Amino acid sequence: MALSRQTVAAALRCKAFRRVPTAVAAPTQRPLSASATQDSNVDELTSVSKWKSATVGKKSVLWDRMDSRQVSLLDQTMRPHLPPTYPMHPRDSKVGDIAQGTPIVPAAHLVYFPSHANEFQLSPDGYHADEAPPDPFCQRVWAGGLIEFNVANPLRVGELASQTKGIDDVSIKERSGADPLVLVKLALEMHNQNGLSVTEYRNLAYMKPVDLQRKTVRHNRQPEFSHELLPTEIILFRYSALSWNSHRIHYDAVYARDTEHHPGLLVHGPLSCTLLLQLLQTHMPKGMTLKSFDYRAISPMYCQKQLVLNGRWIRDAPGDKANEGAQRCELWATNNDGGLSMKGVATIVPLPDRQ
Repeated sequence: MALSRQTVAAALRCKAFRRVPTAVAAPTQRPLSASATQDSNVDELTSVSKWKSATVGKKSVLWDRMDSRQVSLLDQTMRPHLPPTYPMHPRDSKVGDIAQGTPIVPAAHLVYFPSHANEFQLSPDGYHADEAPPDPFCQRVWAGGLIEFNVANPLRVGELASQTKGIDDVSIKERSGADPLVLVKLALEMHNQNGLSVTEYRNLAYMKPVDLQRKTVRHNRQPEFSHELLPTEIILFRYSALSWNSHRIHYDAVYARDTEHHPGLLVHGPLSCTLLLQLLQTHMPKGMTLKSFDYRAISPMYCQKQLVLNGRWIRDAPGDKANEGAQRCELWATNNDGGLSMKGVATIVPLPDRQ
């Protein structure tokens, strides 16, 4: 039985995704039978199961100072792409950075706690190797997440904070007519001197190398407020730098096009999430603050292609017994084809009296 062109292409691309020693001996090849593909899939999923057993539950801790320059550079990066009514932040009168003690804006924690891994400890695609399952599941996408904020104890500019991070779960998603996905769920907690400030769950999806075809997901949502922008190479590069994210699909156009076969640079999932929350901040009712955001990535958004941020309040929603006075807002982003790219629900609550 001959290998298909698709199988050969996938194998070659996985080699491009992974760094391998140049001096290793060539693997022994076994004759292919009618069940070879099925056997291969079983072996691959067995490797994933072993990796899960060795990985889930392990945690690492990083410390960082909520530096005023870092969050000020984030504001400088994002503000030109936001509505002119996006709120201003208190500033230091001498330096001009966001003032010490100011609560950092929602999702700004994503540009803190940089990994200590050096370049040669990363996957060839530039992302964290310790979060990736074994080959051949080497092509990853940010699939969504959940961020929960302790509104009584926000992270503040200037304070020292810690981040505890680990792989919370690994699961296999079978797909009809396609290879399975490996879903990796990360759990993170951020603490300051007063205790827990932010809890986050990140969902990553890993797959065998494929030519991703963006599907236009139609919808009939009507926004109450929206904002259109054009993601540029500059905002993608600056956000990659601020978040210490070296995933090459966001800044290396040749890699994105020739290795992962995208039509252009991809907008970061965390950047899209941050933009949606900043749209919400622009329309935040007085005396309210963000409690949580539960979101899912639907399809890619690309550099130099129109992106529209949208929101509408959810009325007649069930009451939140744990958060009196809570309101919910549906947020979503659409791409240049008018299809859904990201969607989520934000919960806002009254500000605590001492804030």
